[in-house]
Amino acid sequence: MIKAFKILYDQIKFFPLILRMVKYGDQSTYQNLFLGQIWKIVDPILQVSVYFFIFGLGLRGLQPGQTVLGYLAWLMIGMGIWRFMSAGILSGSESIKKQIGLATKMKFPLSILPSISIASAGWIFVTLESVSIIFIILNGDGFSPHWYGSFYFMFAAVIFSYSFALLNSSILILIPDYISILRLVMSMGMWVSGVIFDLDQMQSSIGNILRLSPFYYIVYGLRDTIYQPTPLFARHFINSTIIFWSVVVIFMITGSYFHEKFKRNFVEYL
Repeated sequence: MIKAFKILYDQIKFFPLILRMVKYGDQSTYQNLFLGQIWKIVDPILQVSVYFFIFGLGLRGLQPGQTVLGYLAWLMIGMGIWRFMSAGILSGSESIKKQIGLATKMKFPLSILPSISIASAGWIFVTLESVSIIFIILNGDGFSPHWYGSFYFMFAAVIFSYSFALLNSSILILIPDYISILRLVMSMGMWVSGVIFDLDQMQSSIGNILRLSPFYYIVYGLRDTIYQPTPLFARHFINSTIIFWSVVVIFMITGSYFHEKFKRNFVEYL
């Protein structure tokens, strides 16, 4: 537990450095592209548009009483937070393996590398959530009366992504093939966390199991606080919150333990 608090303290202490590293990384990534950093906005919108045309207007179809703009707002909220977590977890899990040389030269803790990756994914969230707000307004819908709770779920998404990425970053160095398993899990995660299909329509044991997922908690929690209050989510909020933060604590303590135990030997494993 002490190791976990120390690592969390390092994230606060080196927060200005994390922001500078994000800015530097964005400049180096987009400097040779014609549209430059505009791609940070255009790319996630284009990718979500593909899902909308396939599922919103194609395979899935709109639900009775649901408008195109209403479904787009619902989809954008879920896709925005999901893509943020997915990108942050995957890149954060590989961050130490890929950038350990940089950390050694600049003399900063290895534990902030996943934070840099997660912060870099922030543009995905900001872009898609901003677009979802526009669709809510154009559709004539009001915001949820619990809109202020969205800050809690954004914080929960960041903490969960970091704790999971920290644990994965140590496992990945010890077991290189683990990245293939992680990518598969994250690919499946979008489909089983209710990003595209409404899990609350599944009144079965399978639906009950899927609603225990930390991803479901954050995706539907954000939808509940920004757009449409969900009676089923509200009914199980307390139990879901206990399960979610228990998972976060387990990931954080375990990840901190492995990180501190093996960080001096990381170079030898690479």
